[in-house]
Amino acid sequence: MVPAEEESVKKMLKKVVNAESGDCMICLEEFEAEISDALEMPCSHAFHGGCIQTWLKQSHYCPVCRFEMPTLMN
Repeated sequence: MVPAEEESVKKMLKKVVNAESGDCMICLEEFEAEISDALEMPCSHAFHGGCIQTWLKQSHYCPVCRFEMPTLMN
């Protein structure tokens, strides 16, 4: 697996303001409305911040749709 380039992760992930519905598709836990630590990838899929940051250190693909984040190789 090729990790996502760290600087692109910082630039491309957006904080989700209203993540009160749905689950993180990595840990399968619900988003908590009061404590929104959700981050959205450019493909519009949202995950808990810690979950997606850990994921992208191992793989540069979105775990839902396989959108490719930039890597050091490209």
